Amino acid sequence: MRGGFGVFYDQINMNPFLDFRPHIAAAQGIQGNPVGAFPVSTYSRNAYNWQAVQAGGASIFPGVTPCGDPNCPGNPGLNIFSVSQNFRTPYFYNYNLQIEKSFGKATALQIGYVGSQGRKLNIASNINQNGVFPNFGSILQLNSIGTSNYNALQTIFRVRSWRGLTSQFAYTMGHGLDEISEYRAVILDDAFNLKRDYGNSDFDTRHLFTASFIYDLPRASRVSGWSSRIVNNWQLSSMWNFHTGQPTNEVRSGLYLIGDPYAGVSHKFSAAGGGTQWWNPAAFAAPCVLSATITGCPAGVGTSPYGNISRNKFYGPGFGDVDFSVIKNIPFNERIKLQLRAEMFNLLNRINLASGPGSVGSSCSPNGAAANPFQCTPSAGFGRVRDTIGDFNGAPGIGPGEAFNMQLAAKIIF
Repeated sequence: MRGGFGVFYDQINMNPFLDFRPHIAAAQGIQGNPVGAFPVSTYSRNAYNWQAVQAGGASIFPGVTPCGDPNCPGNPGLNIFSVSQNFRTPYFYNYNLQIEKSFGKATALQIGYVGSQGRKLNIASNINQNGVFPNFGSILQLNSIGTSNYNALQTIFRVRSWRGLTSQFAYTMGHGLDEISEYRAVILDDAFNLKRDYGNSDFDTRHLFTASFIYDLPRASRVSGWSSRIVNNWQLSSMWNFHTGQPTNEVRSGLYLIGDPYAGVSHKFSAAGGGTQWWNPAAFAAPCVLSATITGCPAGVGTSPYGNISRNKFYGPGFGDVDFSVIKNIPFNERIKLQLRAEMFNLLNRINLASGPGSVGSSCSPNGAAANPFQCTPSAGFGRVRDTIGDFNGAPGIGPGEAFNMQLAAKIIF
């Protein structure tokens, strides 16, 4: 039995300060503010006046629009980026307790609990969300008010060189919670209610199973010379990886749950449908907006822009992959050998769909003429997964979980 406990202070990443990449109209960082001794204006253009620039006397972008007065009365609507005066260094409590038992000389079982608590994590919020500073647009403020926690049961079973077999089986059941998982580009839904965004972490993976095998084939004792080099020194190797999907919404969706999100959904891939229908669109609805023609809200649909679905409530597709390798070692002498490898990835050719934030379509497009004019429809791809996990993560074709592929390799080991 063994355990451990530690407090670890994080090194603050500078990206949120200088390159935040907000998804709303906002300053990119403290260096992009329109106020101060060196004001900066941020512009977006989809066309450039190249001819005028080359002729001289013109600029690709308009000039800087500064705020001479801190209250910015002359140029209202400019966006500000700020850092809280109470910003502190993030820290973590990490702890674990492990129990290990050997069974003979070749096998061992390890069972353990692993936990972590994060405090003072950086989170950005729009403190002008309610428009109390009318001379400005958004005012992003970087704070150190975030929290996180992770708890997991981890088990490992090892086999060490038993009749040529070395293997490991591992299973983890874990759960991560926080307000915001990303360190930039995401802001709180409600700047005045931190816990409104408290929910499953973007990377939350409830169940994970992995296995690895290396098997040295028995040697033929009655061969010698080149026959021995051909017949002996073969290895078989395999790696397995299976896990459940990750949550799909970095922030609250702003929708209402009015039915079973998996009713009538088969989760079967359809090339004609452009992917896999993962959720039932009819189970979701946009917030109710009253008007002269709509005087009451449908059952289960409210008017709050935050909806009734917590952040990261629903999960995307799971992942499964089996890789297999055949390895041949040809020794030349005691120090040099040639290794030939045939490696097959995704041996079962399983379709591994994208998972994680943004993987499942969440654009709700209601039909205003329907009985429930706020109910989501599949017209905008709501609830549909359109990509594979390798391509979604920037490694199309040969990335993890992509279609079956094989590679041949030769190595000289000395």
